[in-house]
Parts: sequence; C-alpha cells; structure tokens
Amino acid sequence: KQWYQRRVVTHRPTPPIGETGMPLESEYSDDVDFMATSKEELENLLPVVKQVFNEWNLQINESKTEFVDFRIAGKDEFKDDGTPLRGSEEWCSSKLLGSLMCCTKDIFHRCILGNAAFQSFKKVWMRSKIPLDKKLKVYEAQVVSVIMYNASCWAAPAAVMEKLDICHRKHLRAIMNVRYPSMISNKTLYLRCNTCPLSERVQLARWKLLGHVLRSPENSPAQSALCFVVNQVTILPGRRGRHRINLFDVLKSDLKNRDISLNDYSDILNLRMLASDRKRWQDMFDLVDPG
Repeated sequence: KQWYQRRVVTHRPTPPIGETGMPLESEYSDDVDFMATSKEELENLLPVVKQVFNEWNLQINESKTEFVDFRIAGKDEFKDDGTPLRGSEEWCSSKLLGSLMCCTKDIFHRCILGNAAFQSFKKVWMRSKIPLDKKLKVYEAQVVSVIMYNASCWAAPAAVMEKLDICHRKHLRAIMNVRYPSMISNKTLYLRCNTCPLSERVQLARWKLLGHVLRSPENSPAQSALCFVVNQVTILPGRRGRHRINLFDVLKSDLKNRDISLNDYSDILNLRMLASDRKRWQDMFDLVDPG
C-alpha cells in the first residue's frame, strides 16, 4: 500500500485576484464560482479545476456547470420574437445559491413561492381558535422566511419593493380575516400584527450584511469585491444613459443618508472602523427612518 500525506489547510488561503483587483473565485459549501473577463479563460480553466478536484476525490458535475455572461444588452438588441433583449438577458434567469441574479425577477419569484407556502397553511389561517400571535409566528417561520431568502442582496426599484409589501399585506389581511367590504388601513394592519413593511426589513438586512462584510477578513471574496468596485468605478468607462439599479449604488445611498461617503479606499477603512462596533453600527441604522 502507498500512503500519501497531504497538508490540510485549516485557515482560508488568500483567494486569487486579477490584475485589476477583481476576485477570481468564491466558494460556499459545495458551490464554487470562477470569474474572468472572457469565456475563453473559464473554458481553459475547467479541465485544470477538474484535475485538481480529482486529487482530493471531489467531482465536478459538468451538467450543472454554467457559463454566464454578465452584460446589459443594448437598445438595438432584440430576441428572436422581436421583443427587446434588455431586461431579459440570459443572466437574469441564472441562479446562484437559490436566488435569481436579477433582483426584480428574484423578488417576483419569491412572492410566488411565498404565496404557495401561504396556501399550504390555509387551514391554520382559517381556524378561529388559534390566537393571532400564534398564527403570526407560524407565518414568520414558514412564509416570510421563504419570501425574504437572500433579501440582503436585493437592489430593486421602489415599484418592485412596493409589490413585495403588497404581497405581505395581502397575507396579513387574510390571517386577520379582513375581507371586503371590511377595511383596515395599512398602518393599523402593521400595528395589529406588530410588524413592519418587508421593504424596511430588506433595508435592515442589507445594512447588517454590509456590516458583516466590513468585519470579515480583508482577503475574503466579499471584501475584495467591495474594494474592486470602489477602486474601479472611477476608472472604468460608464454606460451612456440611465444606469440600472445595482447593489453598490443602493449601499452608497444608504450610507449617504447617514452622511457617510464611499468613494475611495480611505472610506472603506473608515467603514471598517465603524462596523467593528456592532452596537454602534446597529444604532446608525436606527438613526434613519426607513419610511
């Protein structure tokens, strides 16, 4: 028998970073993502990755391996049926860790899943003997958790977030058995259910995620991605016309509401110092009224 001794890395090694500072890989559980500026680089990388993984008795499922091109289609690009391609690019329907890469499509998809989960507990909502607070606990655990999955990464227009709140209020009214012609204002509904709009909870989740990223190791993929965006946003040429809403712009808006800038690396260092105090970071969110 031949015995092989391999060194097991107990800490995360420094992930590879491109010449521009862009992180080239990220891992979560058994999912691995590799990034590059061209598809050819990724195609050349695939056989190398398979060989390395095989040395550790790990297999790559090529049927689940996807090559996704993240780009925004031009106004003059159309699909086969003649409809505009912009807003329906291939990457919009691509999934990562269970979420669609397009926030708008993901929110609509989450609302559909939430409605299905809500209907599966219809008998619970209809039973008058179950107290309202018990129903709401079940609703939070079984429905809201489905709708709000990965909500900390959402960056969607206000109209889309309103659709999310409408879905939420529809569920709450059904739980309280409020049906036409009976009426209840949105404010009273939230007070009676001791909750708030889901759009506000998305803001809180996004703020908490930013704090976690800032407190993570400097060589983590999330920190590297943040530094890359901040450093390159003033270098790379922008697109003509109105830009689509993205997570970085939403985060900058959240920070601007608290008189904090995010324009260069020194601002990241300042944010890291602020986020190191969890209590202070939470208080900073409470200073701004989400409404």
